[in-house]
Amino acid sequence: MQLPDWEEYGTKEEADKKSENRMVSALLAADAIFLLYEGTVQKILPEQQERYQFSYLCEEAYERLGPPLSPEDIDKLIEKGRLEEVIFSPRYMLTEDDYVEFHGDLSEVYKELEKRRKPRYRLPEHLAGRETVLGYLFESIWYQTELLGEVVHGS
Repeated sequence: MQLPDWEEYGTKEEADKKSENRMVSALLAADAIFLLYEGTVQKILPEQQERYQFSYLCEEAYERLGPPLSPEDIDKLIEKGRLEEVIFSPRYMLTEDDYVEFHGDLSEVYKELEKRRKPRYRLPEHLAGRETVLGYLFESIWYQTELLGEVVHGS
């Protein structure tokens, strides 16, 4: 696993267990991505495109999902005992086919987001240093572990 530094584990099970318990967030600013990981910050620059990739939900997925459920909608579903049936239905299950890759660097993604909403999150001073860094916070990002090879123990 590489996020932000390369980590190796003895077994795939150990890697999966440890990585599932880690929260990784990202702040997308105008000129960098700040990866927030276990109390550390890593700055990723626009030209480091091998380190990041953006995707977004396709129109068909938005149409299938429909408008977000309101608190009142959720209350009614709970009263009828149908909340789990509805939220776990195929209508609300997203797959990798529901996403489209965005071809552009982080500054282009930032500009697209800025057209819709002004940045609201400020990187804490102890992490940003002297500058004020505003951006868009993504509190849950996707990452994966990768099996590199099997260790064979000889006699």
